[in-house]
Amino acid sequence: MEESREELEKKYGISLSPGAIRKRTIRDTALILLAGVAYYICVTCTPFALQCYFYVITGLKCPACGATHMVIAASHFDFVRAFGYNQFLFVTFPYVAGEIIYLIYINEAKKHINRINQIVLFIWLGLFIIFGIIRNLFF
Repeated sequence: MEESREELEKKYGISLSPGAIRKRTIRDTALILLAGVAYYICVTCTPFALQCYFYVITGLKCPACGATHMVIAASHFDFVRAFGYNQFLFVTFPYVAGEIIYLIYINEAKKHINRINQIVLFIWLGLFIIFGIIRNLFF
């Protein structure tokens, strides 16, 4: 049996009104964007950048390899080069961004993720893994 809104508000000590949920979702999304902007500035203005330990250890590209370069190229409107760095993430970026915001909302609203969204998320994850395998076999 699902808990009522009042029970959830008491349990978590937060308001679950639509306005409060919207504010927290916007806040959390803004914090993620701010962290991304800080990392972008750090990568473009300093020699610091996170390295892919999967690549360092195995010599193989993980499914996310090239994502930082992809974002930097896209920020300069060089979409052809951005696509070349990571084709899968380039094509699915709008879905990923929307999914992150949706999952933040679900978390803030203390709701359960719906079944269709779970299925789509697992399909995306499966395709992400398949992309990681294929990019090392053929590229």
